Amino acid sequence: MDALSEVLRLARFHAHVTLDATAGAPWCVSVAASSTMARAHLVVDGECEVKLSGTDAVTLKAGEVAFIPRGEAHLVGNPLDAEAKSLSALVKAPIAGEQLPVRIGGDGRGTRWIVISTSCERHLAEPLITALPQIVKVDLANTPVVDGLLVALGLALSASAAPSVGATAERSRLAELVMIEAMSRYIDWLPPGGKGWLAGLNDRYVGRALALVHGRPDEPWTVERLGRQVGLSRSALADRFSDVMGEPIFGFLTRWRLTMAAEFLLTTRRPIESIAHEAGYESAGAFSAAFKRTFGKPPSVWRRKRRH
Repeated sequence: MDALSEVLRLARFHAHVTLDATAGAPWCVSVAASSTMARAHLVVDGECEVKLSGTDAVTLKAGEVAFIPRGEAHLVGNPLDAEAKSLSALVKAPIAGEQLPVRIGGDGRGTRWIVISTSCERHLAEPLITALPQIVKVDLANTPVVDGLLVALGLALSASAAPSVGATAERSRLAELVMIEAMSRYIDWLPPGGKGWLAGLNDRYVGRALALVHGRPDEPWTVERLGRQVGLSRSALADRFSDVMGEPIFGFLTRWRLTMAAEFLLTTRRPIESIAHEAGYESAGAFSAAFKRTFGKPPSVWRRKRRH
């Protein structure tokens, strides 16, 4: 397993098609900010622009997708200064599994675009979300995952007497594959010599270490043990990790163990002392102080409020 796959798995990454729309110029849609949902815009035909507050507009052409990973409010349209309609007002719940298409805008040049919504446990996806830019733009033209999604959407418009069984689940899985392909391509196309978590994924040794830590977080990792697993000495891995990631490997390990501790607090009834020990802390007090610095709440409050 690679580190990206492990983070997406642990964070319970999901996606679904929210809107399949054809828009004639002039048109504009406003998307509200969300702390639980991120949006992506995939252009099938035509073109449009996507803009976050305080940033330059990004132009999308057929086959391109723009992903806003942190869920900020934004506009999408052609042109962006047209009167904006709210995305929430356009979304229609699927009927018997069918994703009904929507038509908006005027009589000008048409654009077909698909809105994909994603969700995850953000505290578990933090390495990925914080490393991505505000807008991730990727060209997915003629890729099998996009072609598959368009075929699945097209089936909803067929003249079949009954909706396709499992159509909603199929579209969701295809939407997830589209987003995973977009993130994978963005990471693969990063120029060499970068720093941070995304650059670490592309490094032969650091990427392996990240995959091990993310994939087997409950193991008592040490720098020496990780070095043996990836094929470097303890000092060589420590130096390489610090150079690529911009932080010591032990600091990253500590932060990820706290992240997993936050997950254990939510998904198990284990005593806080037991979780603290597994995270590498000798006392619950030291664990509580470190946890509060990272997540803004003591472990007991985090567990109670998040469960509620």
